[in-house]
Order: sequence, then C-alpha cells, then structure tokens
Amino acid sequence: MSSDTIKIEFELPQELFLKGKNITQTLIRAETMKRLAATFYADGSLSLGKAAQIANVSKQDFLDFLSSHNIPLNYDVHELEKDLSIVKEFLQDENSL
Repeated sequence: MSSDTIKIEFELPQELFLKGKNITQTLIRAETMKRLAATFYADGSLSLGKAAQIANVSKQDFLDFLSSHNIPLNYDVHELEKDLSIVKEFLQDENSL
C-alpha cells in the first residue's frame, strides 16, 4: 500500500450484495468500490476520472454505473465552456484541411 492511501476494513450486511445471487468476494469488493467512488464523485470530492480509477473501471463503465444508479453528472458551466472551446478548435482545424 502506498503512503498516500489508507486501508479501511469494515463489515456490511450480506443482504446488501447477495439478493439471491451467488456472488464472490471479488465481485462484492468491486461493487463496494464503485459505490464508494460514486458517493465521493456525487459530493464533488472526486473527479470522474479519479472516481473511475478508484472503482477500477473505465470512465465509460463508471458513467454507465452512475446512470444505472441515477447519480447525476458533476458538469458545470466552466466545463461546458471548456468542452465547447475544444470542439470549436477541432472544427476549425478540420476546416483548414
């Protein structure tokens, strides 16, 4: 474990995960990390990229997870303006070809 991380161990009720399914400890850990990362993403503590990294999934998979759990994107006007600027720049470059 690196010096910039902490290790937390805790117990959760089985019914949070089992719901009639035969599920492994690996799948339980993966689901727990996605839910934890989503919580920190939702409150603005983590960026999308960092939350996906903590959840150990791609950004697209994390976006799908957020959507399936009705968690809205943290996307503000500043980010929209930045994205629009990138698109505008791209289109100008395309037109100059």
